[in-house]
Amino acid sequence: MAKYETIARLGWPLLITLSVIPILMWVLMMPLDERFGNVYTTLGSLGKVVGIAAVVSYSFNLILTTRLGFLESLFGGLNKMFIAHHVIGGLALCFALAHSLFLTLRLTTVSFKDAALLGIPGTTNLATTFGVIGLWGLVILMILTFYVRLPYAIWLLTHKFLGLVFLFIALHIILISSDTSHNLALKLYLLALIGVAMVSFVYRTLLPRFFSRRYKYRIDSVRSAAPGVIRITMSPLAKRLDFTSGQFIFISFRTPGFSREWHPFSISSNSQSDGLSITIKNLGQYTSTLTKIASGLLGQEVMLEGAYGKFYFRNFHSKRQVWVAGGIGVTPFLSMIPDITPDCKVDLYYSVKTEAEVIDLAILLEWAEASQGAFRVIFFVTDRDGFLTAERIKQISGGLDNTELLLCGPPPMMRALKGQLKGLGIENKLIHSEEFALT
Repeated sequence: MAKYETIARLGWPLLITLSVIPILMWVLMMPLDERFGNVYTTLGSLGKVVGIAAVVSYSFNLILTTRLGFLESLFGGLNKMFIAHHVIGGLALCFALAHSLFLTLRLTTVSFKDAALLGIPGTTNLATTFGVIGLWGLVILMILTFYVRLPYAIWLLTHKFLGLVFLFIALHIILISSDTSHNLALKLYLLALIGVAMVSFVYRTLLPRFFSRRYKYRIDSVRSAAPGVIRITMSPLAKRLDFTSGQFIFISFRTPGFSREWHPFSISSNSQSDGLSITIKNLGQYTSTLTKIASGLLGQEVMLEGAYGKFYFRNFHSKRQVWVAGGIGVTPFLSMIPDITPDCKVDLYYSVKTEAEVIDLAILLEWAEASQGAFRVIFFVTDRDGFLTAERIKQISGGLDNTELLLCGPPPMMRALKGQLKGLGIENKLIHSEEFALT
């Protein structure tokens, strides 16, 4: 197994281990029969343990926003790290709600009035009030994240409040008189985790311009690559951004009158190219506006951040590979194709709706011819050939044994193909994907 693949499997085990440590500290504080001796103590104990889990989950949620290279490697790419961030955010909300529920139920065994007042800020002591504010803040932010489809700019703005909400929860943990204040080791562990989380929030959300890997570039050319698709080529104004073929960047255009939002785009040029190119398809409001003002982009400055991603074919063990590109998802493969060597065997399945949507047709055919059998491209035009399926891939490639599969395209297409590949008995570890859906 390649070194990258080994490291990429460590993210979740490490995260789970670090999350379990404070729970074990809490369990070892006193005999379990004292914690769960009756209804009152049982509800209180359950409330405490899920409260610890909520703080730990929220802390890791903020830490994973940093986009730090070593964290990306542990999860096998930034997209997978963002998935972990999303899952952990949901868990933090569930744990926080369970914490409040168990403690409220405990109070009902004593006083219904006190139980009713527990969830209202200002009706109890300061430490509890901070916790209530933090809980409601977290509920609101998570509802906006999971259940409300917001424009990207507004969604990004709501995430800037995650640190403020976390601060209230941290104050609750610091001030509350509970197990976290009676066990020094547990308290120091949680305080250290909270501290790292707060530093992470400041680093990524409040001061990214000072700490992130950002580079100033100038747009040298803008041309049409297909209907509704433009290719932008740029060069550095100072330090050059180093990247591996197949990676992606976040870009902020500095064109007057156009949004400065940061959006991710795959790099379509090879890592050895003089300039850096991205290929953009009109898929939503942001990219639609961008393609409309394409002629006014020439000579404009842009800011780049990155590069990110582990979607590079040499990161994976087998030299026999199948690449599947759906529409604009061909861009990371365009970046990687020049790196294919004669000892490789790569089939690129390029699926588009119509023939007019194919990008760099002549170049793809030229590369295939020059590769002497190391690389071939198979076009699927759905209006003519129907949908690309795992079974058709298996037939055309002569089987998929000991084959790495790299997928990049629309999320519905990738979900369908992943399910079909697994149905053919392909192990999940052999299926790799790159996916972002911001438009």
